Amino acid sequence: MSYRVLVLISRLNEYRYDNHSLIPNILMRAGHEVCVGDIETLGIRDSTVVCDMFALDKEYSDGVPFPHMKLQPANAEAFDLVWVLTNSHPALLLESFQILWVLNQRVPFVNDASALLFLNSKITLPAAVDREHLPTSYVSNSFDALNSVVAADENESWVLKPSNEGCGADVYIVGLKVKNARALLQSTTGNEISRYEMYGRPTIGLSRKYVTMQRYVPNVVDNEKRVVLSGGVPFCGFRRFHHELDHRGNVTLGNAFEGLNLTPEEDHFCRALGKSLMDHGIYFAGIDLAYPYVLELNLCNPDGINYSYKATGVDQSMEAIELLFAALETSGRLRPKANAA
Repeated sequence: MSYRVLVLISRLNEYRYDNHSLIPNILMRAGHEVCVGDIETLGIRDSTVVCDMFALDKEYSDGVPFPHMKLQPANAEAFDLVWVLTNSHPALLLESFQILWVLNQRVPFVNDASALLFLNSKITLPAAVDREHLPTSYVSNSFDALNSVVAADENESWVLKPSNEGCGADVYIVGLKVKNARALLQSTTGNEISRYEMYGRPTIGLSRKYVTMQRYVPNVVDNEKRVVLSGGVPFCGFRRFHHELDHRGNVTLGNAFEGLNLTPEEDHFCRALGKSLMDHGIYFAGIDLAYPYVLELNLCNPDGINYSYKATGVDQSMEAIELLFAALETSGRLRPKANAA
């Protein structure tokens, strides 16, 4: 069965070997009709959701310029499936998701628009993952609240994470024995004391930011894995290695990696979580796992297929598509066309 699929990405200067080229290419190779759309051009015209897009007529490889001249406004509702592979620009984020939600009422998504908006965040992990598989965590915009937690145990370490950022940006370790812990807690929650002293709250208004603070998981150094789920099945991913001078294991920051191997317990857990995520409308996802703990969910554009290939030489992109469409069809999100034989 072939389908018309709209893949939404941010406009690029040129393609690179990641999901933005891999997924449209493999969809076309699997026999589907594929259009690539620019998420930041979403709009509504006479009650119909539209965006700038072009029909994929060939596979685009690493380093090939993005074909800007091919982009034309078109009906985003004229598809069997929409696959969102990026967040919109922060300045457009809320409105983009509101338009995506309208589109999702009319066209099935690989990952539901509402789930992408609400679950693709460190804040909402407890809504998708059982408490026993989450590090103790706090979400707050109050320096005093978080500082009191850190000060309660001098031997405990905590990881500060911006609630809606990624790729290791502004992720810090703090603890009572870390000399700049208070400064990092103040910075990540908005530097309220300093800014009010300098400018006054009546002048600058509220100066608070939310941050997620997770208890540091010691085995993250020895057993952090990115597991990619397609149709609820953990089919590929990679093992991360931490640099000796950096607590972060992000591959995008230059850390080493190797192919994924899951223990039977990890595999069983990932399959159960994959089923739960599908119940939330998520059919393609990346899990940052330091078993038995889930550290993060990556739902918009989870790297894994590309790094798995680089580590092992095995291309699993077709397996991703086969698992995904089997699950979408089994769940009834994709239905056979009326004129199908």
